[in-house]
Amino acid sequence: MATPFEELEYLSDYLPDEGESVLISRKDGELVCQACPSEGLRDGIDEAELYGLLVECNERLSMRAAQPLWVTSFATFAFLTAVFTLGGLGWSSWFLAPGAVFVALWVCYSWIRRRQLQLFARELRPQILIAIEDRNIEAHALIAGMRQHVELRTLLDLFIAGAERKRA
Repeated sequence: MATPFEELEYLSDYLPDEGESVLISRKDGELVCQACPSEGLRDGIDEAELYGLLVECNERLSMRAAQPLWVTSFATFAFLTAVFTLGGLGWSSWFLAPGAVFVALWVCYSWIRRRQLQLFARELRPQILIAIEDRNIEAHALIAGMRQHVELRTLLDLFIAGAERKRA
């Protein structure tokens, strides 16, 4: 029987590539190496095609915010300019500007969220569900995988909101 250091040296020759796991156990007094399959998507999304689809969906959702942001910005500026110019208000009425901006932000956020939810429910969710069904991945495993990727946060939020709406 070899020393533990000799056994480890022997095993180091058979270690898998980076990112792969190996399980070392004893069987009948001998060390046995076995490759360990990854447990679903716990550590993230490994398949490039699925990850690319999710990134594309996330970017499409993010782009839905552009129009509401620009329209709300210009409308708020025009409204405040009109109120202060036509109303003859001065610096003593400065508090009206932040109040109008807070209302505009709430309207803008609601508008963006509505646009994103419509796109998600109409196009993206069915596309994602087909992709995960083809790969035999459960929806909760996909959520766990997306949770590991900060860049998929918008998609993750809507995926969870869609699941909550379905339960209600």
